[in-house]
Amino acid sequence: MEEKIENLIKLPIAENLKFAKFIAANRKKFISSPKITAQKSTSSNSDLILGLLSEGHVTKAIIELRELSYDEFLKEESIFNSFILKEISEKFDAPKEKLDYFCHRLNGMDNTNFDSLRDNVRDIFGMYSGYISPYIYQLCLSNTQSRRSRAGSVFEGIIYFLYEHYGYPYASQASIGKKNFSDLGLGKVVDSILPSVDAFNQRRDKTIVGTMKTTLRERWQEVVEEVARSNLPNIHLLTVDDTISSDKADQMAKHNIVLVVRDDIKSRNELRHRRSIIDFETYFLDELPSTLKFWK
Repeated sequence: MEEKIENLIKLPIAENLKFAKFIAANRKKFISSPKITAQKSTSSNSDLILGLLSEGHVTKAIIELRELSYDEFLKEESIFNSFILKEISEKFDAPKEKLDYFCHRLNGMDNTNFDSLRDNVRDIFGMYSGYISPYIYQLCLSNTQSRRSRAGSVFEGIIYFLYEHYGYPYASQASIGKKNFSDLGLGKVVDSILPSVDAFNQRRDKTIVGTMKTTLRERWQEVVEEVARSNLPNIHLLTVDDTISSDKADQMAKHNIVLVVRDDIKSRNELRHRRSIIDFETYFLDELPSTLKFWK
């Protein structure tokens, strides 16, 4: 194994673009949407999730679903990574040529016993991995970017899954398109309307307009701007953020934002008596049924 192999340093621009498109096209095939991931997680852990929901523990169900959905996503991502790394030796010339070269070398080595075979495979695998490292780097970079963008989508998918679990009709930007929301005078901040767009056109004060954010930071100010711009009577902001201060809660209440939080956040001394803050249990089991009753 004394021969040195010159590794690829970086992918040419054309090759990088081709590989990026290959990753994106196959990511859609192997990685489920957040809502489907939540459904799979529930199906695989039905006793736990459905048990929590039947007992009214919506917050705990959401927390468990976020963790289980991430585990489910990691399983799919692992299969996706294996497929990509396997296929590059078929779809891309440089890895294909180098794999053929290494296989020929392995075929000509002494593999008469297990120890020598293992050592030779280990060395070949190490050299091939080093050679294709720019492809591995681009794949890891794509995975990191995908995980970041997916974090908020997972929470959103779980909420939509719960709407469907409870049989609550809703319209989302994801399901009916951004243009339909734009035609209503609503921006990208609004994620959903319950029960429907038609109901919103008839009596917007009798609908639930919702937006979802895993963390608030300063992004809640976007919601304030949306309420003012769209002339909404109020908007429900669903979050799993655990850093909600009383000052921030006061500011949101002044701008007609109903904050929907975990039950342990709502029970804090400084938040428990604020009517502009409700927990997920109150939202799903009281507020939504009460609002939707108007449309029956």
